[in-house]
This record gives sequence, structure tokens and C-alpha cells, in this order.
Amino acid sequence: MYRKILIANRGEIACRIARTLRRMGIAAATVHSSADAQALHVREIGESVWIGDAPARQSYLQIEAVIAAARQVGADAIHPGFGFLSENAAFARRCGEEGLAFIGPSPEVLALFGDKSQAKQLAQSLGIVTAGGLAQPSDDIPTLVQALSTLPRPCILKAVAGGGGKGMRVVQAGDDVEAAIASAIREGLSAFGDGRLIAERYLRAPRHIEVQILGDGQGEVMHLWDRECSLQRRFQKVVEEAPVSAIDPDLRARLQAQAIALGQAVKYLGLGTVEFAVSGDEAVFLEVNPRLQVEHTVTEAITGLDLVELQIRTVHDRALALTPAQRPTPQGVAVQMRLYAEDASPGFLPATGRIGLWSMPSGVRVDAGVDQSDEITPHYDPMMAKLIAHGPDRAAALDTARQALAQTRVLGVAHNRDFLRALLAHARVQANEVHTEFVDEWLKAHPPKPLAASAVAALMGVWLVRTRAQNAHASSAGGAWQDERLTGWRLRRSAIPPPCAWLVRHSSGQWQVGFAAGHDGTLAVRGDDAVFDVGVSTRAGALQGPHGVTVQGQTWRVDMDVHGHALSADFEGQSVALDLLPLVAQGLGGADGTRDKMRAPMMGMIIGVHVQAGEMVEAGQRLATLESMKMEMPVTAPMAGRVTWVGCAERDKVERHQDLFRIEAVTP
Repeated sequence: MYRKILIANRGEIACRIARTLRRMGIAAATVHSSADAQALHVREIGESVWIGDAPARQSYLQIEAVIAAARQVGADAIHPGFGFLSENAAFARRCGEEGLAFIGPSPEVLALFGDKSQAKQLAQSLGIVTAGGLAQPSDDIPTLVQALSTLPRPCILKAVAGGGGKGMRVVQAGDDVEAAIASAIREGLSAFGDGRLIAERYLRAPRHIEVQILGDGQGEVMHLWDRECSLQRRFQKVVEEAPVSAIDPDLRARLQAQAIALGQAVKYLGLGTVEFAVSGDEAVFLEVNPRLQVEHTVTEAITGLDLVELQIRTVHDRALALTPAQRPTPQGVAVQMRLYAEDASPGFLPATGRIGLWSMPSGVRVDAGVDQSDEITPHYDPMMAKLIAHGPDRAAALDTARQALAQTRVLGVAHNRDFLRALLAHARVQANEVHTEFVDEWLKAHPPKPLAASAVAALMGVWLVRTRAQNAHASSAGGAWQDERLTGWRLRRSAIPPPCAWLVRHSSGQWQVGFAAGHDGTLAVRGDDAVFDVGVSTRAGALQGPHGVTVQGQTWRVDMDVHGHALSADFEGQSVALDLLPLVAQGLGGADGTRDKMRAPMMGMIIGVHVQAGEMVEAGQRLATLESMKMEMPVTAPMAGRVTWVGCAERDKVERHQDLFRIEAVTP
């Protein structure tokens, strides 16, 4: 067996692989970029080698740097995890040249399955139905434009080395084809170091079903059951389950047989996942992921197997670590939920920030890549953790999953917990009547509700209490408060922090909030011309909470974290992020919150500026393109008018809410 394995990855998967290595008695080491010097995987594994600057192309995608790190720590094998170099044939080849075992398939198989067009050709030769389309991948825009002209709309572009929804674009009739191609190429380069694309027919509203396979590299291949991955948002899986619950037994057997046939055809080694789009009894081959899958956890939950151990032993011994006769029958149902750092309200933009509170639920498996006080940066995938619930049947598993989400508390960075709770509570999810477009259709039909002014008043009341508690921590007994618990607090004028008015921004709107010093501690929410009586109760020293806050006779629980001007709260089970900007102390006038300023929606890098000062623009027109966490996001004009100021340039690094453009409305 291997003596020492270098884990060439980061985040939760690096931590998860390390746990198996410890149990197997194999020494572990890892790598890190400049941004990850204090990351959880570095702290947990203990031995780590710096391999470059923060951008993945300068660190985690640097083949020679990873090889050198393996040599430095004395590893005899490398586990690539998923993403980054896990499907890179050149990397696997270099490992072999250096005498390092690559925990995965051979370079030749990686090259075949890493190239989606070659994988489709192999599937077709075996009589497996595919989606057709462009025969050869390309990163030449004119070639791809020509290819798309031969396909019916909608069609889809896919990064040939891609996965996880990155480098994918659906092209509808009337879309700007060249812009879609250029964007997908850039995203593929950023995420995988390969900008080549394929184009194929887009399948509307299928289910996404995949089969887990294990091969010995000699031609023996077995399946380890299947998974349902239909709950996706913009091609990114958000909830997965195993086994597939609503499937005809004959179709299940056919998919398993096709997956095994693909593996046998190439003498597959290690773990792999064969993905299909299914509609009724029709199944179309999508791709083979020649690596450990993000959602391998649900297969582990229903089988009791450690897939990472199976992968390592099979690759090392060139023999199946488990025979088909030893394959466990699935026990119950498992559901995995991906907890992302992202802000749902403005379109699920990746979020950054420092984690002020990290409290995970009991009773479920949690694979996390971060912990309290860690910083979420814009450089990598925004997944923070995976929560895996298991039950005797699907209904029980979903119920456990919802309870786990209700117990999850994360402050300091926006996240998708509330979205996951609402999704799992949906009647169609409960009834298993879903497809790959269900989530996007649901979100379009039910946009997030705006934050109520009363909620803003409640949160600002808690903020004021904890701010004064911090400022008066060393003051004499009583301070600004009538009692230590602050129950039914009454505010003295001395407790109003200067300035006495604040601009409060939320993704759904903004308010001007002033604190009145009346006898009953009122808050004036001037943006809505309303005044709310706010009562707050808390424990001395419990700055994060829980706090009790009463507004208009209704009492809520609030947990809160404040970092600079960023306020993050768990408000009666609802996650809320606010930005607090001080206004002039003389009053509420002069607030700079008008629509004429376009601000960066999040931290990232400007990769394109598309307008100049003096140019006329239409509402919704793209002004710039921002890249963050390997994804591209447009900055668009909120109204028609003339660009009067441009405050950014290509390659600029920008902060969240940084001013980028100003537009002057022009009356027709």
C-alpha cells in the first residue's frame, strides 16, 4: 500500500480524503495557494506546500508545482480529488513519468472521457444514444458559430474539460451567439485551463440520473448503484439522492449495463460516474466523469462503503477491492444538500466574507471545507459544506434533511440555506416530480420576497444593542442600560452612536434608518415613513445571540454577526445580509443611494468593460463583466441614459459595492 499520498486539492474534499487516509494508516500531505495558507484543509492535514498565488491557474492548475510538492513531501501517490487537475490527462502522465501513482484512471482514459466529443463517439459505437452535435471540440469562435448554425434552438455549449455547470451556456433563438461562446471559453479556461467547447442538442426538462462504477483496469467493471441529480440550478447540482427512487426497474438495469459497458470498453480503473438524461423510458448519454464525484457521499450512506478507500485500494492493487457478489444492497435513501456561499436575492451571486458563526447540525453527516473565522474568497468554487441525511425511506430522509437545515447557523457570509429549505419543502420535490429545469422555473415564478421594513427595524434594534454593549463593555455598572439583560430596554440619548442615521442596504432594497431617543427606544425607518417600537432582550456578553426582539407585538429570535459595515443575521430561521453605511449626523438627507450609480455586486475581477463615458445605453445593457469564483456575472444598466463616468478597467480587482459606473437619465 502507499506510504504517503499528496492530496492535490483544497476545501471539503481534501479534508474528506484525509480522513480516510488517517483511518487506513497512510500519511497525508496537501497543497495550498497564497489565499489558502490558513485554510481548513491546511490546518487539518498539517503538512502542506505552497504552490502559487491565489488564482487557480497560478496554483491548483499548475502541474509542475504539484509534482514538485509531491517530491518535497516524499509522497508516492497523488489523489486529485475532483475539479482542478482531476481529469487532466497531462497531469496523470506526468505523475507516471515521475514514478508517482495517480489515484484515478490511466492518462489515455482521462483523455478520452475528458474530451466529451470522444466519449460520445465511444458511446455511439456501443449503441448508446447520445445528443449529437459538433463532432470535434474547438475554441475557435467562427468554427463554433458555424456549428451552432446547424443545430436547432435551443442548443447548448459545454466546456470539453468541464463539469459543475461551469463553461456551459444554453443558446436560445435570438441570442448573441458569439458573446455566449466567448463567455463559455473564458469560464472553461478559468476553471479547467481548457477553453475548448462542444455544441449539442439541448434536451428540455429531463431527469439527471447517474451510475457509479468501479473498475480494476483489466476489464472488470461493476456498478455501485445510481443517484438522482435532477435538482439543479443553472446546470449546477444543489441536491442529490441515492438510490434513484422513481425509475422503472428495466430502465435502471439498462443504465447500469450501459455504464458497465463503457467502463469495460476502456478497461476503466478506479471510480467513475456515467451520467444520463432521462425522459420517460428514453435515456441519452451525457458524459463520464472519470474521478471521485462530489455526491459520492449519498452512495456511501446507502451502502456503508468508503468509496475513497475502495478507489485507493483498487488503483493500488489493480484488482476490484469489492466484487459484484459483495456489493451491498441499498439501505434506505440518502439526500445530500450543497451549502454554498451565495446570495439568493440578486440571482445567486457567489458571496465572500469572514465566517462569524459556523454551527452545523447534529444527526447528519457534514463534510465541510471551512470553519468559524475562515474567509470566503472570490477565487474558488463557493461550496462551503455538504450535509448528508439518511433515512429508511425517501420521505424520512427528506424530513431529516429539512430538520438539519433548520439547525444550521452560518453568519458573516451569505449562503443558500433558506433556498434549500424552501426547495425540500416544495410539494413537487416531496412527490419526486422534478426535472433538471424545475429549480430554475420555480425561482423564476417565485422571486425572493423583499425584506419588510419591520424586519429592518428589528435587526437594527439588535445591532444598536450589541454595538453599545461592545462600546460600553468596560464602563461602570448600568452604563446606558437599565439592567444587565437589557430586557425591555430603554435607550438614553448617550446610547445613540454617531452618526445618528444610517443607509441600510439589502439585495431587495434600501432604507434610511435613524435612531430616536424617545422614552420607549423607537427606531425611525424613514425610507418607508414608518416608526417602529423595538424591544430587545439578550444576555450580557452574548453579542452573537440569540437575542429576542419584539416589533409590533411580534417577537423573533435573532443571531447576529457584524464585521465592519457588513451585518449578517439569522432572523427567525431566515438568513439576512445587510450593509450599513453612515449618513451625515445632521439628518437623513444627502444619502448616496440613487439608481444612477452602478456598483459591483460582489468582490472579483473586471474581465471586460463594454461602454465608454459619454455613450448612450439601454436599460439592461451590459456595462461590464465581473469574474468571481470561476463564474462570470454581468453588471447591467438599471435604466436608459448616458454614461457619465467609468470607474473601472479590465483586470481591475474590485470590492463588493464599489462604484463602477454612473448613468444620467435622459428624457426623450
